[in-house]
Amino acid sequence: MIDRQAEKIIEVLTKEHIYYKDLLELSNKKKSIVIEGKVSELDKIVRVEQNMIFDLGQLEKVREQELKKLCLELQLEGRTNVAELIKHLPEHLSEQLKTLQKELGATITDLQNANDINGELIKQSLEYIEYSVNMITSVGPANSLYEDLKGANKGTENKKRLFDTKV
Repeated sequence: MIDRQAEKIIEVLTKEHIYYKDLLELSNKKKSIVIEGKVSELDKIVRVEQNMIFDLGQLEKVREQELKKLCLELQLEGRTNVAELIKHLPEHLSEQLKTLQKELGATITDLQNANDINGELIKQSLEYIEYSVNMITSVGPANSLYEDLKGANKGTENKKRLFDTKV
């Protein structure tokens, strides 16, 4: 019975690992899409990622339930993680879990790094957009119908406005 429970945990972790590898692949695609500025494609990828993250959450719940069951069978008290569980399983199962744990950890680290890079690229894109908008809105003389005729805003005379809020 213990072997069967451990195999269920290995199966769930394997599925989670596949999802994380797929998320990593999407993050790598997202990098080139952000660089190229393809907003509609970025939106599609984000939607796919959201669905995958939901599915991962469901798998995580199953993994936790199976882990609790196995810990009860092994008479382990308190919150037990996979690293602790490895110590109490037969060698063939503990080796599978060790390998899977190592591969999963590496994939998650790669995913985190890819997401950090994508976050920085998006931040830079937003800064560029903000800079461009500021350049457009602050260049040239004010030739607006809504100019301050009394000269109260002399410091802002040379700013061109896209929208005048004094209407």
